[in-house]
Amino acid sequence: MRNCNILFLISGSIAAYKSAEAISKFSQLGYTVQVVTTDSALNFIGAATLEGLSGKPVMSNIFENGKMMSHIDLVKWADVMVLAPATATTINSMNSGLGQNLVSSLFLAHDWEKPYFIAPAMNTKMWSHPATLKSMEQLKKWGLIVLEPEEGALACGDYGSGRMMEPNKIVDIVNKFINHKNNLSILITAGGTKEPIDGARCITNISTGRTAASIANVFIKHKWDVTFLSSHDSKLPSGTFKHIRFTNIYDLEEKLNTLISENKFNALIHNAAVSDYVPINVDLNKKINSSEDKIFLEMKRSPKLIDSLLSKSKNRNIQLVAFKLTVNLDDTQKKKKVDQLIAHSNADLVVQNDISDRFENEQTHFNVYDKNGNISNFQYSTELGEALQEKIVKELQ
Repeated sequence: MRNCNILFLISGSIAAYKSAEAISKFSQLGYTVQVVTTDSALNFIGAATLEGLSGKPVMSNIFENGKMMSHIDLVKWADVMVLAPATATTINSMNSGLGQNLVSSLFLAHDWEKPYFIAPAMNTKMWSHPATLKSMEQLKKWGLIVLEPEEGALACGDYGSGRMMEPNKIVDIVNKFINHKNNLSILITAGGTKEPIDGARCITNISTGRTAASIANVFIKHKWDVTFLSSHDSKLPSGTFKHIRFTNIYDLEEKLNTLISENKFNALIHNAAVSDYVPINVDLNKKINSSEDKIFLEMKRSPKLIDSLLSKSKNRNIQLVAFKLTVNLDDTQKKKKVDQLIAHSNADLVVQNDISDRFENEQTHFNVYDKNGNISNFQYSTELGEALQEKIVKELQ
């Protein structure tokens, strides 16, 4: 993939001289590179050098006349972000959400559907400091791709971890990421079913598809072939994916079974909110008389789609992720519900979330259980998506 825009960010470290080589190699590979620096970075490497290598004026001043919205415009322009070197100050500022300069402001405006590489560079003690370790852990959870520092001689004379990864390795990793298609496929269901009660009304649920769309964005970013099976009003992911819509549970059941029986998906994340009961004896050619004081609606239990997915899958080794929404349950009750779901669906992972953690139609706080009862916790859907992608890839390998 050429004609790719790389936003190359530099913070104030003596390792900034290595950035020149990386920028030169990216330009030679045919990528368009825009360099952005902190003010302190220009104490270590000159703007003239960076402009000569990238062919574009260096940007560093967030208040430059005519470029007040550069932190938004650059994020829209870029396909890939690379921060090298990343100092302890910059890393900890990013974790704290501080927009102290153009580099950190760009991170605050970051589009999480795009890859962000970060190459730390600092003294060993700074790298091992609890604040830095905590910040790095959080940045990884948010989805940043960390180019781990190497062990070696440092500028201060010490020897140890903290040496920025060599430019040729950085370029090689980023270049392979940009051009790599991992040939992995996934089916993700999203949104809520709508069960008609007459020709104009239906019973549905509160699902918006936001969590599934956020998870799909992560898999799209990691070059998966994503099929998104969603309700008509579901939130959609960004980027390239195959989209199929469903209406009620029987429409979902038919399309879901067809997809998994005809395609050898590596993974299936079943996030759609399916009605547990469906109305019967419904006349779609009529509308319920609204003048009645009372009406009675007869319903029957709907099929548990999750229970038959593995047996119908063309790929018998498909990784299955199920979701379980609970309503104001304590931890013991939640665990019981999860155990029951794993028992009858044989899902590899179950994501449990509770209605009490839902705010303004957006779900937060997710607990991920495996078959052994191990549990991981994630606050946001982006973190959840990154964790699921990592866990699934690990199992496939």
